[in-house]
Amino acid sequence: NDAPGLAAMKNLIPVARNSQMRIVTREDLLARIYSFPSKFGRVYRAAFEKNRSNPLAGLLFICSIDAQGNITTSPDSLKLNLSKYLNEYRLISDAMDILDAKVINFGVKYEVMIANDADRISVINSINSIIASSMNRASFQIGQPILLDDISNIIINFPDVLSLVSLRVIPRTGNIEGRDYSDATFPFEESLKYGILRGPLGSIFELKFPQFDISGNAI
Repeated sequence: NDAPGLAAMKNLIPVARNSQMRIVTREDLLARIYSFPSKFGRVYRAAFEKNRSNPLAGLLFICSIDAQGNITTSPDSLKLNLSKYLNEYRLISDAMDILDAKVINFGVKYEVMIANDADRISVINSINSIIASSMNRASFQIGQPILLDDISNIIINFPDVLSLVSLRVIPRTGNIEGRDYSDATFPFEESLKYGILRGPLGSIFELKFPQFDISGNAI
């Protein structure tokens, strides 16, 4: 994984400062995971959730990054190393299962009305670029939803855009035109409530191929 930038370091400092040399709180757990020695593997994202079927245990979801920079399943060797590492810090009564986070690939489709004197191709390309930047994988945590208002604000605040006609977030799965996506998905339209799209427990959203997965049309 790349060395953390300034923003990432700032987010980690309060967690590390407040953590103890044992795992008591959720923040302690995440601090231990993100300070895991890199020679044993690297966890890209982690999230802890309560086990609904067993109140005495927890669920730890993790994922990693592959050589191409895409979110992927963590190898079993990393899970084993992480389990041994966390065992040194946990309380004797604590128990947790280390599970793979489900990667949910998605795309964005929208249609806008623009000014008559505006260059349609230029406007669409510029909007697509801003959406891709704001929705990149570094912006998402495990369990974080997609807020359609965030995308809408990007589009309607762009110069020459008069109105947003339609906006959809769609699933991308399997192999599409030679591009491989995750097989994990869920019913997007049924799960969208009040402009918030929440994935299943232990899932993380990824806009894998923004140059193909963002589609805009100007009228």
